Amino acid sequence: MLLLLGWILKKFNIADKLEAGRKSIEDRITLAKITKENAKQIFFDVQERDKEVDREVYETINHSVQNAVIVGERLIKDAEKQAESYDKTTKRAIETNIEKLRMNLTDETAQESIRLAKNHIVKQLDDNRDLHIRYINESIDALKGVEF
Repeated sequence: MLLLLGWILKKFNIADKLEAGRKSIEDRITLAKITKENAKQIFFDVQERDKEVDREVYETINHSVQNAVIVGERLIKDAEKQAESYDKTTKRAIETNIEKLRMNLTDETAQESIRLAKNHIVKQLDDNRDLHIRYINESIDALKGVEF
């Protein structure tokens, strides 16, 4: 039986086939170890890149916050300047309107005074006819000093 087994082993070259199978398994294990090491390295590289991305995101956010603060302060200053300008413009418009009203009131008061004076003079002249002659003479006397 042993002889038969020896002959079969020799005939079919089973020892070489077993060795080739063992070598193939060894190669696969070695390849798996290399693949595992490569995967670990890729994983560590990705982790490092992830840290770098986190740092870049943090810097970008900080930069954005600083820009937002600067823009916000600038907007506030511009709004304050604009409000101050509106305030000055409004004050000037109010002062101008007050001056116009005062002038209109002064003009209306003057017109009313002239109307009252005219009515008073007309009434005085209607009541006293001698005043006509007196006013005419005073006007002529006033004209004597004026040269033409």
